[in-house]
Amino acid sequence: MNFNEEQRIVIESKSKYKQVVAAAGSGKTSTMVGMLAKIVTEKEENPEKILVITFSRKAAAEIRERLNRTIGNSPVIIKTFHAYCLYIIKKYHPHYGENSADIIDPEEKNEFFRNYFKRERFKIGGIPFDLLLSGTENFLKKFFPEVLKEIEADYKKYKEINRKLDFDDLVSIYLEGLNKKEAWAEKARKEVSTVVVDEFQDTDLTQLEWLQKLDPEKLTIVGDDYQSIYGFRGASTIPFLRFKEFFSPCETFFLKTNYRSLPAIIRTSAIPISKNKKNIKKKIIPFREGKAKVRLIEMENENSLAPLSELMTRANYLRNNAMFLCRSNFRIQKIIQAGIPSDRIMTIHAAKGLEFDTVILDLSTGWNLKADEKPETMEEERRILYVGLSRAKNNLFILGVKDKNKNRIEDLFYSYFRFRTKKISVEKLKSLF
Repeated sequence: MNFNEEQRIVIESKSKYKQVVAAAGSGKTSTMVGMLAKIVTEKEENPEKILVITFSRKAAAEIRERLNRTIGNSPVIIKTFHAYCLYIIKKYHPHYGENSADIIDPEEKNEFFRNYFKRERFKIGGIPFDLLLSGTENFLKKFFPEVLKEIEADYKKYKEINRKLDFDDLVSIYLEGLNKKEAWAEKARKEVSTVVVDEFQDTDLTQLEWLQKLDPEKLTIVGDDYQSIYGFRGASTIPFLRFKEFFSPCETFFLKTNYRSLPAIIRTSAIPISKNKKNIKKKIIPFREGKAKVRLIEMENENSLAPLSELMTRANYLRNNAMFLCRSNFRIQKIIQAGIPSDRIMTIHAAKGLEFDTVILDLSTGWNLKADEKPETMEEERRILYVGLSRAKNNLFILGVKDKNKNRIEDLFYSYFRFRTKKISVEKLKSLF
């Protein structure tokens, strides 16, 4: 593999604690694989005691496949946070090891919550279940705190009666064992000496504490605070922003070269994130040269999507790998009704980690927030917007509406680009292709 100077410095470093701040499109996975390959091939450490933690099975599979392709089959442990904790609990825990509990998958958990909402529908009125289940801004916590307490208590009873655990329980059980210095947890802790955590900006405070208690001999975390967008799951920017306070002495590295996007898209993506105060400042450098198509598209209203349907289904456009990105799942149905193919639509959260030649980003509706939300909420929403914008490689189109409402977060965000980006109609958009 070929590495740039930024990547080589990370790979060659022998620091005990390393923080790698990796901008979007900067080749973080290649860097991680290069670092692991060096450790294994040069026999710096026992590969069986190296643990790589990811936040999705897809990411774990990609790292494993790329590492095996580089050095052959490797005994390096590569798992998600929850899969690794489940593996340890089944292997070492004196209760769950012998009486293995079933794991509740997200579908079962959603079904439990959905049944609760049906049963208690008079407490929540006519709010769509999909909105209640979406996790948007901790909707239940914000608007129905008493309902949330009740459903959490019922959910706990459900797990106890059915002898089941959900994913969050797995980390908590292992952490409790480490905190109490229980023999099984101490034995498990010695299984690893080096830990590498991918997408560390998605870590929550429980996972941070677990890493502290695990206390590996070496720890490398890789991520981008600009892309921390899972607050509804309990993720926090604190572990990443304050990593040096928790693990010292720490060396910080920057991967600033963006290999994905053309310069104009990088500049446009930086507009919303530059308004955040709590982040690690970094100047992102474009590797590619060329002129991107970046435009604002102003529609009559949020449902004026029909002209985009023809555009999205044209064969020459689909070859450009176009994707329509929106904020929420319940917005997707409206977009499909407008005739845009369902395989050409994703939420921004679902698109994280992906890239597309062309992105059409929806700022017409679907964010379900006001423009005067508390600062931490606004910062996360701007990070979500940044993730959506930065998926684009060559073309970026931002949708807004003509009739502005100063109380809507969509209109506030759309205004960020008004004086820096050329505006065209949906009809004129076709002429660009």
